[in-house]
Order: sequence, then structure tokens, then C-alpha cells
Amino acid sequence: MIYILVYFIVIVSFIDTMAQLPILSPYVYSLGATSIVVGLIMGAYSLFNMIGNLGAGLIIDRYGRKIAIISGMIIAGSAVSLYAFVASPFQLLILRIIHGLGGAILIPAAFAYVGDRVGQGSTGRAMGYSGAAVGFAALIGPMFAGMGKDAFGFSVVFLSLGLLLIKTSIIAWLFLPETYSLESKNKVFTKEIILNLITNTKLQIAYLAAFSLMFTMGILAYAFPITLESLNFASKDTGILFSIFSIVAIIIFILPISKWSDKNGRYLPIAIGLFLVTLALLLLPLGNTFSQFVFMMILYGCGFGFIFPAMTSIVVDETKDYFRGTAFGIFYAFFSFGVMSGPVIGGIASEIGQEPFWIGALIIILIQMILYKLHIKVTN
Repeated sequence: MIYILVYFIVIVSFIDTMAQLPILSPYVYSLGATSIVVGLIMGAYSLFNMIGNLGAGLIIDRYGRKIAIISGMIIAGSAVSLYAFVASPFQLLILRIIHGLGGAILIPAAFAYVGDRVGQGSTGRAMGYSGAAVGFAALIGPMFAGMGKDAFGFSVVFLSLGLLLIKTSIIAWLFLPETYSLESKNKVFTKEIILNLITNTKLQIAYLAAFSLMFTMGILAYAFPITLESLNFASKDTGILFSIFSIVAIIIFILPISKWSDKNGRYLPIAIGLFLVTLALLLLPLGNTFSQFVFMMILYGCGFGFIFPAMTSIVVDETKDYFRGTAFGIFYAFFSFGVMSGPVIGGIASEIGQEPFWIGALIIILIQMILYKLHIKVTN
């Protein structure tokens, strides 16, 4: 039952941001914002989430996972609830910043909690289930928000999401046992630990994998709808194709293949996954039929499914409980940086007349070369 509660918390931790994907930009425009302000408000969450990730680990490792999960949910839930009452773009910008900081505490704490509870030899499987929870949030969140907005309006959607976070924080307070021992809380947090988290070669592989995966997601989010629109596909087709990617990733996460890295090492699933997502990026500009794009989304979903459990498992493998929260904070800072960088690089590529997918694929190929060198360094 505790594991069910933990994975439910992971779903809730991501659903507030996933649900806002189809409705946030129209909401900001409805407040009278210009295009530049819309971009600023949408990017504020990721920017302050990334900054907050770097400091969140100190809270998670000093005060424990449970209090970090609860406080992160209350901060994020309060901010999202207040989205419903803003009267100007500036007010929404402030709330986006607060929301980003709340998420910066919540998500690393949730994954540190999962990492604390996994048994030896089952990390990949546990992280696969965590990835499935994230994928489930990505699948149902936009659907809930889109239908909810059409039926009840923006305010009801934001209030519902905020209250879900706050109610879940109460459930966590009542039923979630702390995994973090008093002995661990009293450990001295040293500069040597921080240095190890930065210089550890295996952790560097996890950090770069996190950046790469979310960078490709950012490229996909920016360029794929534009590509489909230019080919006269309907908006529903775009939604279906994104859903196919999510469903395929979830299937990979829950199948026994998610524990492959427990037996065969973490690097190989990451390398295969990055090959698949790169291949999908290379093929996407060449597609012109729905079935072709379905195939490419299946490729991308398989790649996502291979990478996520392996890269998060590295963080668990290479950390002890008294600095695992800090490691996940750094990890999710790279995660957020990838989310931010993808659309920016995609936009620059479009401005200079280059294909965003191919520029993104080229960058990932270069990162794969760096990852291979890091892997050789570890194995020698």
C-alpha cells in the first residue's frame, strides 16, 4: 500500500504541470499578455524550477523526504489554486515562480523517497514504475485540462489541480512513513559530498542523459505541432500522436524489460534509448502520413522507456541516503535545463532556416559521444 501511495504522489507531483500544457498559453493571452510576455511566463516555471532544484537537496537531506514532499505540494498547490484569481500577467508570473520553486522541492524528494525504499537489485524496476507514473500524468493531465476548460473554464481547472496537490499533501502527512533516519539527518553535509556529486563519472552520465532526454522533448514540443499543422493535420491528430508516445513509454516502464539495467548495467539501455529518440528526430521531417508519424512516435516512446529507469537508477546506485536528495536535485536541474533548452534551440534553428529536428539530433549525437567516453572511463 505504501508503494501505491508513493507512485500516486509521483503522479500528482507531475500532473499539475502536464495538465497546463494545452491551456496555459491561451489563459495568459486571455489576461492581455503579449507574445513575449507569454513566453516569459511559460518559461518562468522551468527557470526557477531549475534554480530551486540545486538548493532543494539541502532541504530534502537535512529535514527528510516526508516534510519536503508535503511542503513542496502545499507551495505548488497554493500557487496553482491562485492562478484562478489573477487579474494581470504580472501576478501570474509571480505565481509561476512560486510554483516552480514548490515543484523543485517536491519532485526530487519524491524520487529520493522511492530510491530509499528500493531493494538491492530492483532499482531499475522501481524507477520504471516511477516513470510509468510520470507517463500516466502526461497522458491524463492534458486530457483532463482540455475537457475541463471547455466544460467549466480555466478557473475550475486550476482550482481542481491546486486542491488535488493540497489534499494529497494531507494524505502524505497522515499515511506516508518517513524513510530518512535521525542518524542520516545528523550527518555532516560536507564540501566533499558536493564535489563527489559533481565529479562522479556515473552521475555525470545520468545528468547528461536527463538533459538529453528532456532536450529532445523540448524540440518535439516546439517543432512537432508546427510540422503537423504545415501538413494540414488536425489538432486532435497531434494529441493522439503525443498520446501514442506516452502509452508506449508506459508499456516499456511496466514490462519486465524495465529491470534490464539491474542485470546488464545502466549505460546500455541509455545508449539504445538515445539512439532510438535520435532516429525518431531524424525521421520526423521526412514523414507525411499519419501512419509514418505513429511509427516515429513508437520509436520515440521506446527510447524514452529505455532511458528513464536506467538514468534515475544511476542516481540511486551512486548515492547514500544522507545526500540522495541533493543528487536528485542536481539531476532534475539538468532535467529542467533540457526542457528549457529544447524550444530555444528549436526556435533559433527555425529562425536561421534550419530543420529543428535535425539540429536537435546533431546535438544529441554529440552528447552520445561524450557519454560513450564517460562510459569507457568508468569501465577502464
